[in-house]
Amino acid sequence: MNLKSNINKIIQEKGLKNKWVANQLNVSPNIISRWVNNKSMPSVENLFLLAKLLDCKVDDLYYWDEND
Repeated sequence: MNLKSNINKIIQEKGLKNKWVANQLNVSPNIISRWVNNKSMPSVENLFLLAKLLDCKVDDLYYWDEND
């Protein structure tokens, strides 16, 4: 079981761009890409800021992939 990112799906559902989200969080677009592609995870602080920005719960940003 692994945690998988749901960030890209939520960003797209909101009609936003990764670059805009990165600017709002004061991180590089490359960092957002790493979060989206499960290469790294945001800090707890950035998780909460991202959830607030995307108007969702922190729990919505990741899910357990039981097939992995």
